[in-house]
Amino acid sequence: MPLRAGGVDSRAGSVLVMVLWILVMIGFLTSQYVAHNRQKADISRNAWSAFRQRQAILSLTQLFSTDAWPVPDGTGSNGRWFRLYPDDIGVWVRVDKESSRLDLNSANDGETKQKISLMMGDKHQDEADAVSDAILDWRDPDNMVRPHGAEAPAYAARGLSYLPADGPFNSLSELLLVIGVTPDIFWGDPVQRIETDLTARVMVTTTAVQGKPVPDALSEIFTLNSQTGKRISMLVPGEGNGYLYTNVILANVSGAFSVVDREQVFGVADPETYDHLAELEAQVAGQEGRDKASR
Repeated sequence: MPLRAGGVDSRAGSVLVMVLWILVMIGFLTSQYVAHNRQKADISRNAWSAFRQRQAILSLTQLFSTDAWPVPDGTGSNGRWFRLYPDDIGVWVRVDKESSRLDLNSANDGETKQKISLMMGDKHQDEADAVSDAILDWRDPDNMVRPHGAEAPAYAARGLSYLPADGPFNSLSELLLVIGVTPDIFWGDPVQRIETDLTARVMVTTTAVQGKPVPDALSEIFTLNSQTGKRISMLVPGEGNGYLYTNVILANVSGAFSVVDREQVFGVADPETYDHLAELEAQVAGQEGRDKASR
C-alpha cells in the first residue's frame, strides 16, 4: 500500500526534530567542554602566578638577609618604598629596622595605649581604648579585666574556640585573635602606605618628610624583635586588582639573619592606583635626581 504524503511529512518532521535535539546537545556539551577547559586554564594560570609571586618574595628575602645593602645605588636604604623586578615581577619593597617599633610583649600600658590611640585618631578613641585593653589583657598573666578589655568570659560569650593566652605573644599575627582586632586594624592599607610615602617624597616641603608618618596599622606599630631585627615589607600586584602583601621579619643571630616571623595577606586595590604609584615613582626619581645634581 503506497505511503500517503502526510506520513512522509510526519516522519521527516520527526527526523528533523531529532537532528535539532542532537545539534543542541552537541552544542551544550561543546560549551561545557570549553568552559571546563577555560576554568582549568584559569586555575593553572592563577597557580602559576601565585608560584611566581612566592618565588619573588623568597628571592627578595634572601637578597636582604645580609648586613650589607645589596642594591648598588642605595635605593631604599633609608626605609623608603622602592621597586625591584625579580623574574620580571614588579615588587614594591621596604626594608627597615624593627628597633623603630614598639615591643609588643615588653611595652608598658601607657606606651601601648598612646601608640594605638594615635593610630586610630580622635574619632575612634573608644575603639582604641577597647583594642588597647584587650591586647594588654591578652598578654598579662591575671584574669582581671581592664575597663575596656576582655578576658576569658568575653571570648567564651562570643563562642570562640580559644581563650586569651595570659602570656606573651608568639607572633604578630596572634594579634588577630584578640577581640576587637580586625584585619583592617592589623594590616591597614599597604597600597595607601606606599602612596603616602611616595607623595611625601615628591612634596619635599611637607612635614611628612621631616619625620616618620604616623603608623596606620598594628602590624606597623609593634614588633617582637626590637633589638636585632629588621623587616622586609613586600607588595606584589597580581592579576586585575588583587595584590599579595608580606611582612618578613628577620633577627640577627650570631652574625647571621634568619626569618623569625612572617605574615601575609591578599588584598584588593583599584587597578588605577598602581598606575598612580608608577607616576609618583617617576616623579620621585626626577626629584631625587635633581637633588643629587644640585649638591
